Amino acid sequence: MAGTGIAPPPQAGPGAQVQRAPSSLAQYYPVAQAKTRVIFVLLGIFLGVFGVHNFYAGYVKKGAIQLCVTLLSCFYAAVVSWIWAIIEICTVNKDAEGTQFV
Repeated sequence: MAGTGIAPPPQAGPGAQVQRAPSSLAQYYPVAQAKTRVIFVLLGIFLGVFGVHNFYAGYVKKGAIQLCVTLLSCFYAAVVSWIWAIIEICTVNKDAEGTQFV
């Protein structure tokens, strides 16, 4: 009989470990759940001065800037941070990964 030209798979000998393909990739790549817009808005209204809504949405840099502005100004610039948060909750509709809020 003629061969196919393809080498046979390696034989597992004593002490050799056989690696198998995973049956499901779900355990390796968990599906990220979409964030809700209601929680984003509520965090922006009540804790927006500290940038918590940005941390929730994945915008860590913007959240850190809002937090620093509020804390380093000893809450004197809290009004500016709060207005910034209100503008963001009206305009932002996606998280940092580009996923639309639910």
